[in-house]
Amino acid sequence: MGETSAHGGPGAWHRALVYAVTGQRRSDLGVQPAPDLAELQRLLRPDELAESVRALRDSGRPWPYPVPADLMAGLGYAQFAAALAQLQSVLGLAAVRPGRAATSRTRALSAGERRLLDEVPPHHGH
Repeated sequence: MGETSAHGGPGAWHRALVYAVTGQRRSDLGVQPAPDLAELQRLLRPDELAESVRALRDSGRPWPYPVPADLMAGLGYAQFAAALAQLQSVLGLAAVRPGRAATSRTRALSAGERRLLDEVPPHHGH
């Protein structure tokens, strides 16, 4: 039996989800007909992940990690996005926000950015 199926067959759910939250490929996770969030919660370390996520967001890097196409093969995007949101919630990562350092960085707007902000689209009626 293959690892991927666009019609609900076994897929590499855990490999794709683990990659999304850790950025690491895990070949030891097998295939699953659906994600098992309880199993993933046991596999991952939420406290360590929270610190890692905070550091990534503080540095302005993207998180969750973009999952490579080969790990997404056979997984529907909408189902994957829903499973990832549930996993983030189960792991307590949905609420992780950048620290103070990331939110306190400011810079002056460039002339082009100020000009764009001053423009009012015609549909706004001004």
